[in-house]
Amino acid sequence: MGKGRAGSNETLVGAAVLLVLVAVGVGVFMRQSAYDRELFRAPSVEPAAVAVALTSVPAASGTAESTSELQSYLPDGLTALTPPETFTPENLSDKIDGKAELYFSAGFVRMRCQRFALVGNPTSWLEVFVYDMGNPRNAFAVFSAQRRADADALSLTRFAYRTANAAFFMHASDYVEIVAAQANDDVSRLMLAYAESYVRGKPADMDTAGERVPFPPDNLDEASITLLAADVFGFDRLNQVYVARYHTAAGPITAFLSERASAEEAGELAASYQQFLLTNGGVERPTAVHIPGGKVLQVFDSYEVIFSKGRRLAGIHDAVAEDAAQQLALQLYQGLPGSDP
Repeated sequence: MGKGRAGSNETLVGAAVLLVLVAVGVGVFMRQSAYDRELFRAPSVEPAAVAVALTSVPAASGTAESTSELQSYLPDGLTALTPPETFTPENLSDKIDGKAELYFSAGFVRMRCQRFALVGNPTSWLEVFVYDMGNPRNAFAVFSAQRRADADALSLTRFAYRTANAAFFMHASDYVEIVAAQANDDVSRLMLAYAESYVRGKPADMDTAGERVPFPPDNLDEASITLLAADVFGFDRLNQVYVARYHTAAGPITAFLSERASAEEAGELAASYQQFLLTNGGVERPTAVHIPGGKVLQVFDSYEVIFSKGRRLAGIHDAVAEDAAQQLALQLYQGLPGSDP
């Protein structure tokens, strides 16, 4: 008798639980069928709103400025898209990861950048990068090290060129890059207008670096003249070296020239570089031309000529023809100021 009553109670309890579960399920179903779709839809944003958002929020890695000198060179048709930023040696890698060492080795001081867009079209934009390199020689070092052989020269400054979507030039101590998101006529026109405005707006005794490097003119590729800032030819003591490419009947030849603080430094550095090559597989060769103190070395399948004259260390690097290397070295030696010892 007691056992039957207990079974009835358990049945009633089970039925009650089942009814509760059914009620909960119905409620959940009704709630899901009536959800607010707007809560789960990506908001639509007009392009102008994107520009406003970008302008009001500075990038995280650089130091944002409240006013921008870069904006003062804007031509009609361009407007600021982002706040200006300034990068120093401490955080330049945040902006140009992988390239910062080139700037550091050449005396980098700071970089300012800002993005500008076509008025009414924020998806067509360009970014201006101004690298303060401390002096024109340093600016020429980074300009020449990154110069592209297939680019079109610009008459903007002595050292300037353009590609389909970018312009590059040096102006006094500044190395400037202007890079557009896309290549089209409107962006290209305003990119060059900005560059011209920048040069006009900053009068300077500019572009002297590289003008007086006394490389022999015959067969010289002037566009190849480059200033290497550090670790030149793999020798860690060799820095601030101008190199130039020659196209001769005997093959390509590279000449180099570096002005040192004194004749003693130039002579000592020449001797140290010679020893570096000898230690790394170089073999001394007979000198067929009259270059006082000059040395000719064969390093595997190429030839080096090294000498100093006054405060200048100079020579030939990685030439395939020994006779042509020595003849060009002689021309380089004779073209340097000073008299034979």
